[in-house]
Amino acid sequence: MKLEKLREIGELLETSWGRSSSPDGTYSIKYDLQNERLVLKFTTIIYFADEHGLRPQIEAANHQAKQLIDAKIGEVKQSVRQVTGEPFQLSDIGGQDDLELIQPQGSRKIAYYRYNHVYQLQD
Repeated sequence: MKLEKLREIGELLETSWGRSSSPDGTYSIKYDLQNERLVLKFTTIIYFADEHGLRPQIEAANHQAKQLIDAKIGEVKQSVRQVTGEPFQLSDIGGQDDLELIQPQGSRKIAYYRYNHVYQLQD
């Protein structure tokens, strides 16, 4: 892959230095780019009282993650095409989610919800 494309991808996805992923700070989308694979990593916090309240929140967070990642990929494709004049093609490898309890006791439980989506870069 050409350096110009990689530079543009990094510029669009980098949120660690002065830019945030979400305007209201309720989620983050970070990225990892290694060996022709691009991984977008969505993270948010879920609050719930019991396990019955957890399932709908996980489903909502999963839906939100997929929508935001799809929008981010669309933005990257459009920008790379504008800057380089070449299409940016990816193969969708799939996604996986995870839940990490950070406060499992008490009436209000708190967890990190994470969703990672992997793409194979094509040149």
